[in-house]
This record gives sequence, structure tokens and C-alpha cells, in this order.
Amino acid sequence: MKEETGKPLVFSRHLASKTASEHLSNFNKLLAEMMASAEGKPEVLQGTTVIETGQANFPAIITSAILGEFGAEVIKVEPPGGDPARKVSHYGVNAKGVGIPFLMESRNKHYITLDLQNEKGRENFKKLVGKADVVIDGMKPGWLDSVEIGYRQFSQINPGLVYTAISPYGHFTSRARESRNIPDTDLTAQAEAGYPALTGNPEAPEPRNYPLKAGVWAASYMSAALAAAGTLTALLHKRRTGEGQMVDIATHDAISAWQGFSIVWGFTFEMPRVRVGNFDWCLFPYGYYEVKDGYVTVAAAADADFRGLLKIFGRWDLENDWRFLFDRITDDIDKLKGLEAEFKKELIKFTRKELVMKTLAYSARAAKDKLRGKGFPIIVETRSPREVLEEEHWKIRNSFLEINPPGDRKVKVPSSVPKMSGSPPRVRRISCQVGEDNEKIYEKYGLNK
Repeated sequence: MKEETGKPLVFSRHLASKTASEHLSNFNKLLAEMMASAEGKPEVLQGTTVIETGQANFPAIITSAILGEFGAEVIKVEPPGGDPARKVSHYGVNAKGVGIPFLMESRNKHYITLDLQNEKGRENFKKLVGKADVVIDGMKPGWLDSVEIGYRQFSQINPGLVYTAISPYGHFTSRARESRNIPDTDLTAQAEAGYPALTGNPEAPEPRNYPLKAGVWAASYMSAALAAAGTLTALLHKRRTGEGQMVDIATHDAISAWQGFSIVWGFTFEMPRVRVGNFDWCLFPYGYYEVKDGYVTVAAAADADFRGLLKIFGRWDLENDWRFLFDRITDDIDKLKGLEAEFKKELIKFTRKELVMKTLAYSARAAKDKLRGKGFPIIVETRSPREVLEEEHWKIRNSFLEINPPGDRKVKVPSSVPKMSGSPPRVRRISCQVGEDNEKIYEKYGLNK
């Protein structure tokens, strides 16, 4: 498989060897398999039944969509009026009354309605779960258990069941009990985890130096990824032992873990990691910088990379003062501002493309030094969402799908992220009308109408 330029899409650093062409041929065959249609290839979770229920719980909605991409039969159980999450959308834009966030996570799901507030609905739910492999519980902690259709009951009826519950605070501790009626939102998860205290610009004048939330639903997607990983691991355990288990995900846990060493820093040194804006506590330069035609992202992950940037910009005069940069990086943020000012003077002279090409050319020369002594600094364009959608690289990787939901508006949604040669995930359908699969699922699982 080749790009329009005729150059191979898979590269090897050993092209000079005698077997290079053979290796490249094998790599390209592998890539072709990964990029080709998933039709006819096995699905890892085929035959696995997943029941999802919840009230405006996007981590739960996303988790079941991930499992559905790998072949699971996902049945989304909603109240007769539908999940309130359907109404959430950017600028009020929707497709036949369905918001974009809900629509894009409707991949490969079947939609049925059950009123779990009454006995008939609960009996039907029991029938479903009795034959299921996984339950994704996005309801308030303990609510399903309070009406006798929670993990305590189902673990007796279906001992192989994997029961994944997702909520703001989890299902144990006094805080979880006290907060069980608080809905899950990405914003509050970020706040509880201390994330906004790390973001924002401390140099901005009042009132613009306030904490800043992530520009995406970071807690929701991180929680969903970890919930899917926990669920898959529990399924593997079940296949080995026949035993099911409960997987408890707290969204606040997830985004706290996502912050990595920032949390550890505070406990280890008994001091908070204060907001430093576009600086980084470990690396420099490591941020976004203005250039002639927009912004670039500059990352020097090692001391040699920093020196490489000095060579690229012809600023070796700065090397003596910053020879052991990593030993001094957190000593004095104010001192770093002077160094940053020098970098800004150089960066503003170029366009985004020019800077990218300069660093690529330098890296090609530096690659001959196998010990990385000359460094590999990184400069990439800081892109807008539109530029991402138009980038040829992502088109070749089939990173986005264009769908035609009910209505007259086309929608682009992310496709399956893992590109796999043997058992790739796939999007078989995107449709999410309330109760649209009632007849089929009711009949298949013997539910009472």
C-alpha cells in the first residue's frame, strides 16, 4: 500500500541491509492487512452480551461503545422517554433530536426501553442480565441494588457476570455513600481530582488567572478507557476460571491517575505543584509558541534535544548557561522566562511548515548518531480541529468516519483507534432511536411486552 507519492507507508531504519526489501515488503503486507476492510475477520468479543444502563452517564455510554467495536452485542436499556444524555449537544445541534455526543457513542448498539421503576420492567431486566456476560451500570451507586437488580442479586443468579459500575465516587467509603445522588459530570470530576489547579495562565491579570478546565471531556473518556480495560481483564479472568466479578470505577480516581506525577509530587515533597501555565515542571522547551502563521508545539524531552534546538536556531551562545538544563529546570521559573523570550525571538521568524522542515532535516542528520547525542527536538504544527480532519495522514489511517444519521446533516465521528491486522475493531452501525430494537431484542431474550 502506497501514498500518492509512491513512497512506502512503513519505514525501516535498516533499509541498507541485504534483506531490507524483503522486510519492507512484509511490513507493507502487514499494513495493508491493518488498513483493509475488517469484513470477514474475527471479532474478539463476538458472542459476548453487554447490557448498559444509566442516566446521563457518559463514561458508561463510552465504555459500552468501546466493547461494541470489538464485537460484543451491546444492548442499551433506557427508560421509555430515553436517556437524558440524548439531549446534550454542542450549540444545540442534533440529528433528529439526538445530540452529537450521544450519537457518536452509539456505535454498534441495540436500543430497547424498559421501565425499571416498575416490576414488569425489572423482571425483563433480570431475564436480560441472566443471559448476559457484562453489565455496565451507569445508574446512581446502589440504586439498582435497592430495587433488587444490582450486583448482589445478579452475582447469585449469574456467577460468571462481569459487573462494571461507573460513578463519581465509586461504591464504597462514606463519601461515596453521602454523594450517591450527585450526578456525574466531567467538570466536577476534574475539580474533585485537583486538575484545574494545574492549568490556566498564572501570569494573566485578574480575573483571567482562574483555574482552567480541560477543553475536552477528559474525565469521561479516561474513565471509559479504564472501565473497558477493567471489563476486558475481568472477562479474561472469567474465561480462565468461570468466575465473574465487580469492577468499580470512580471517575475522580481516573482523572487523578491521569495526572501522573503531579499528585505524587505534592505528597513526596509536601508542597503543591503550582500552576505554571505554558511551562512544564520537567522539560524545556515544552509548550506552544506563536510563529508567523499560527502556533507550533515545541518539545525537548532530553538535554541533547535542547542543545539540538540551539544548533537549529544558531543560538549556541545560550549553551554555556544552560548546559545542565535538567538540573536547573525547576529552580527558578522566572529565570526560565528569560530563556523562553530568546526562543520566542527565533520562532517568530518562521512559519509553521518552515519550522517543521528545519527540525526534520536536523533529525535526519542526527539519526546517524546512534547514541542520540545530537538530540531529536520535536516541532509540530499546533492544529485546529478542521486541520486535523483535513490531514491526509489521518485519512489514510481511516481515523474518521462520515455518517449520515437521520436528517439532512452529515457527521464525522472518530473510527476505531487500534489498527489490528488479525481481529480489528469496527463500526458496524450507528443508529440510536429510542426503542428501535425492542421487537428484535424482546423476542430474542424472551422479554414480556
